[in-house]
Amino acid sequence: MGQTINLTAKDGFTLSAYEAKPAGKPRGGLVVIQEIFGVNNHIRNVTEFYAKAGYHAIAPAHFDRVGKGIELGYTEADIAKGREVRGKLSWEQILADVSAAAEALKTGGAGKLGIVGYCFGGTVSWMGAVRTKYFSAASCYYGGQIAQFAEEKPNCRCRCISARPTMRSR
Repeated sequence: MGQTINLTAKDGFTLSAYEAKPAGKPRGGLVVIQEIFGVNNHIRNVTEFYAKAGYHAIAPAHFDRVGKGIELGYTEADIAKGREVRGKLSWEQILADVSAAAEALKTGGAGKLGIVGYCFGGTVSWMGAVRTKYFSAASCYYGGQIAQFAEEKPNCRCRCISARPTMRSR
């Protein structure tokens, strides 16, 4: 079973994160990036899934920078709220949170690191792959904003699943 931990980003901000560890020695570490719904029950379950598969996984709560404990559902109102909250975050802040999770995995002895994200998190995974050097692999699912940064080159193996056929693989 996972637990909520605190991470400190390089800008000094403390955010929460959901951490799940495998039963034995980790196969690697994985930063799991939330959708625009926060680190909700679904993302905690995804993080647990990766831990059961042998990975030390951490899902940073990016929305803590706007308000602690933001967890949304999947209604139209929740989608609107998630977009509003996401709009208050800069890429520098988001990547500082990604880096804090990667550092926690690295210092925890997880080994090689990967990043995976869904929707908003798909774009964050792409940004982690192109703007940091922590990751050996990245999976970017449905990152709607990836096209804005498509000219940037990833620093690791990267697999993007998107509605745009040209973004399927990098």
